[in-house]
Amino acid sequence: MKYDFDTVYNRKDTNSVKYKIHPRYPGINDLIPMWIADMDFKTAPEIVSALKGAADEGIFGYTELDGEYFDLLIEWNKKRFDFNVQREWIVPCEGVMFAIAATIRALSDVGDSVLILQPVYYPFANVINDNNRRLVVSELLSDEKRYTIDYEDVERKIIDNNVKLLLFCSPHNPVCRVWDKEEILRIAEICKKHRVIVISDEIHSDLVYKSHYPTASLSDEIAQNTVAVTSVTKTFNLAGIKGANLIIPNISIRNIIKKEMKAVYSGGLEIMSSTATKAAYRYGEPWLSELIECLKDNIDFVINSFENTKISVIPPEGTYLLWLDCRALNMCEKELEEFFIRDCGVWMNSGYIFGKGGNGFMRMNIACPRKTLEEAVFRIKNKLKEKNDE
Repeated sequence: MKYDFDTVYNRKDTNSVKYKIHPRYPGINDLIPMWIADMDFKTAPEIVSALKGAADEGIFGYTELDGEYFDLLIEWNKKRFDFNVQREWIVPCEGVMFAIAATIRALSDVGDSVLILQPVYYPFANVINDNNRRLVVSELLSDEKRYTIDYEDVERKIIDNNVKLLLFCSPHNPVCRVWDKEEILRIAEICKKHRVIVISDEIHSDLVYKSHYPTASLSDEIAQNTVAVTSVTKTFNLAGIKGANLIIPNISIRNIIKKEMKAVYSGGLEIMSSTATKAAYRYGEPWLSELIECLKDNIDFVINSFENTKISVIPPEGTYLLWLDCRALNMCEKELEEFFIRDCGVWMNSGYIFGKGGNGFMRMNIACPRKTLEEAVFRIKNKLKEKNDE
């Protein structure tokens, strides 16, 4: 491989959120953090070089985005997804959750209903509640190996609750689904039928192991009813450099959202974010290709390691976040958390935070060097064996 995905870096004492002391278990100092979704790999060296070049300029005055920024984003979407994004559709902003919050505020009123499909990324529920909208939940269906959308329940919830917006996770975090084209078409058609605007969070769109279809790419009619959010920050491990792009084909919706962003004095992208984004789209594809192979190997390792144990892995179609089914351990949520943190020394996200459908599950971040992953799995399997021997 050209790029290094094997070196273990010491990220402690770097103000890393991932490596902070656990707030509820401050006395445990050797935790392996596999919770928050950033990677333990250095980003592509070409991106680092671009950032160094910007820093070496030494003048950090006001900047604006140039045509190259938009051209690179358009080229990336065309090449990877055959999606013809128009320049005027693109609205850069400070980050994905900022974009989602601004869109919810712009396109709904206090008390309006917003629908999510749980289990799902827990800030979705938070951003709806924090903005005094009414949270409506449709539970995903599961056959133990794969999650699907309960379309009848979705439509019923839309009608019964007069839903205004669907906050859609595509690809889906944490259940690792990359929705098929037919699945996206069906839910988009339901939303269009009932005048529900789709907010499609597509931050994991490049971290997939099968074809991803941007929601707005499926038809002109669906595009006119979709607000998509993308970013390089997840793909290239740039979470500490805030930045995202709204893709909004509908000019009326676009203008309403831009008005909301102006009202809160959104400044768009700062110089380091725009520099990193351009470098990622211009030079990052070879690094990403090698990253995907590394992640696939890590996924296979974890799946094989937990065979014939009481932990099963939902086969992932995307993201680097594995969804572990731990229900066979017969532990309540508190016991499950205590087992992995106190007994195993591995810090993962507890499934219940993603919704009631996550009870009995854990979310494991496997975007780390194999040595780190092997140690985490070794610790877990050892403690599982001890429990079986009791």
